[in-house]
Amino acid sequence: RMAMVGDALLREDQRLPNQLRALAAEPGALSRANGSARFSHDGTQVLAAVWGPGEVRRARERPDRATLEVVVRPHAGLAGPLERELEQLLLSTLAHVVLLALHPRTLISVVIQPLMDDGALLAVAMHASCVALMHAGIPLRGMLGACTVALTPDRRVLLDPSRSEEAAAAAIATLAFLVRLPSAAAADGPCELLLSHATGGISRSEIEMLMDLTRQAAQASVRFCRQAMLAGREPLAPPTLSLGKLAATETLA
Repeated sequence: RMAMVGDALLREDQRLPNQLRALAAEPGALSRANGSARFSHDGTQVLAAVWGPGEVRRARERPDRATLEVVVRPHAGLAGPLERELEQLLLSTLAHVVLLALHPRTLISVVIQPLMDDGALLAVAMHASCVALMHAGIPLRGMLGACTVALTPDRRVLLDPSRSEEAAAAAIATLAFLVRLPSAAAADGPCELLLSHATGGISRSEIEMLMDLTRQAAQASVRFCRQAMLAGREPLAPPTLSLGKLAATETLA
């Protein structure tokens, strides 16, 4: 449900349709892992831990590259179809991000635990994974930026939807990009599409439009991830990001 305030169309949480939720990141959230991060998009929060490169069982050993595994552990109860699907989507995406050839005959393990789910869980898990891999010092081809979008029954686009917006949507898509920013001050850089995962009916023209929108959102998220790594565990003022430009609360270079 949305409401008009002046000339602006506001969502239930008072965001504009093209506005991301506030981001927060805590690299090094766990002390026993080689790398870790807690990442949140407002009400959706994910904890990621990375172990490795380490010893791998002979049956899983790859002579030319590291073996990458992703495990999703539910916050409560036993793993089910949702966790298995998340594992496969994360594994297929991260396999194109991590430079596996630099560590042959080893294992790199990424463990994901959703703590709260208020929508866009896959995108948040990807951001948490990326920051945790960086914190572990794992060589990457670039940084991973992702964005979930919801299409309402009247075909309005909502960036970074909440769980209630996802439930009411006619279609939901998550797109993930490998983003290479040439410098800390760069506003954008080359983006390579790694994943396009959709449920519901989306036309080819809508997908092309969503790619442009989510690419900008992914670049904004990557800038935040980079700043979070530079700040370490010091808290960052959470930015509220609008498509194509940053709101006044943004503190990034």
